[in-house]
Amino acid sequence: MTAKQVALENDDISEEEVEKRVSEVVAPLQQELAKLQKDRADIASWQEESDAAGERITQLINLVEMANRRLLNMPLEKQRELMVLLEAEVTIIGDPPQGRKGQPCALAAWFSERDLEVPVMTDEGWSRVAPLVDWKSRNLAPRTVLAGILYKVRTDTPWKNIPSLFGSPATLQTYWTRWRKSGFWEQVMEALAHERSTPLPAPQLPQIKLRCLIEPEVLLESECRSSESAARDSPAAHPRRPRRSLPGRSPTPRCWRS
Repeated sequence: MTAKQVALENDDISEEEVEKRVSEVVAPLQQELAKLQKDRADIASWQEESDAAGERITQLINLVEMANRRLLNMPLEKQRELMVLLEAEVTIIGDPPQGRKGQPCALAAWFSERDLEVPVMTDEGWSRVAPLVDWKSRNLAPRTVLAGILYKVRTDTPWKNIPSLFGSPATLQTYWTRWRKSGFWEQVMEALAHERSTPLPAPQLPQIKLRCLIEPEVLLESECRSSESAARDSPAAHPRRPRRSLPGRSPTPRCWRS
């Protein structure tokens, strides 16, 4: 239409001039067309990403269901391998409870290393311990000191937070260290070996954030192969149809990082 208008208005205009004017008129339309084509490509890419995200969500749901059924029954080594396959990233977001100088509580470690529970102090138990005591304290009775130390390990209370009725935390720590080095503590525990006892409290773990993302087929692949092999070896096995791959999917499981 522009070419016809230019030709009607100018009888003596050359063909090159007509083409130039037509190009000037069409140029904005071509730019708009290019923009629309780019927008269409972006929208198609967003749609592909959305479809892939939906697929990954489905895969994660399947993985979670499988882990809930089987993870707790796996040996620790298998659980470690699972975390490697999941490409798990663990971030500690809280400080773990620690003792003096950043070390775990040596008192709780003493019981844990020997796989012992914490005895409960009773009158009968103290009657077995009392003959072993060959010292006296000016401020605290030996039974009170022992009860305070057992209270600390039974409740996982920090030394500084032990109730004052057991004496000062520094005094209790001093006695515990002295008894452990002298062997007196081990003698006391042997004397209380048949007393009623309570298990060590579960360790207080720091808060963590776990992030992982992987296709469940990676975890199921070996199990599927084992099941198929067992089915083939069975005389009553029915012929299996070959597994079909989805169009456009690689036969090798893919992993994504979140």
